[in-house]
Amino acid sequence: MKINSPILLCLLAFLAACGGGDTYRKIRVELPAYSPLHPEQFEQLVFSGFLVAKEPDGLDLNKEIVEYFGPEFERRLHFRVTVQRVALESEELFRKPDFWRSLTPGPGRVLYITGKAELSRETRKAILGKAKADAEDPLARQRGIAERSLFSLSLHLYLIRGDSGEVVLDRDFKETKAYSNPKQRADFAFYDLAQRVKTKLFRPILSEERMQERYLLLK
Repeated sequence: MKINSPILLCLLAFLAACGGGDTYRKIRVELPAYSPLHPEQFEQLVFSGFLVAKEPDGLDLNKEIVEYFGPEFERRLHFRVTVQRVALESEELFRKPDFWRSLTPGPGRVLYITGKAELSRETRKAILGKAKADAEDPLARQRGIAERSLFSLSLHLYLIRGDSGEVVLDRDFKETKAYSNPKQRADFAFYDLAQRVKTKLFRPILSEERMQERYLLLK
């Protein structure tokens, strides 16, 4: 059952009155999302760089973030996206309005995107249900053990107004995914994890409704 939040109370009362012998009923409710960001107030999004705590060898995490999320902001919010790397000495700069105001030469409607980022990789052993006779590792042949790659993406994202230096969005994301390929490429893993972040990031920005299940007690 799919319902809109404005008529939720009326529907709940009706279901309670007509419950019959059931003790509960499961319903699906569309919950509106409140957006702390008003995209119409801005015309340009500037990637100012991220403080990178860790990244796999050969991967430029700042570059990957810009190339993945930049087109999404252009397509979904119609922003003009540019890159202006600034020297981020510490996390304290994220909440210093004077610093961000000094980067904006004039009354342009600029929104800065910055924050902290980390992509880590672990190799773990997994016990298989059956030993692999063709495995190169003798231990794997004896006990049915295989290696797995585990990637974790941490992204603490700030959206900051250029005219006032105010933080208008502060979100922390952490996504993890395991791969059966022990040599899984880091750029592919980033793409998979960034897709999850994208869904969670743009839903509140665009005030998209989200569906949730609720249980209504009838007795």
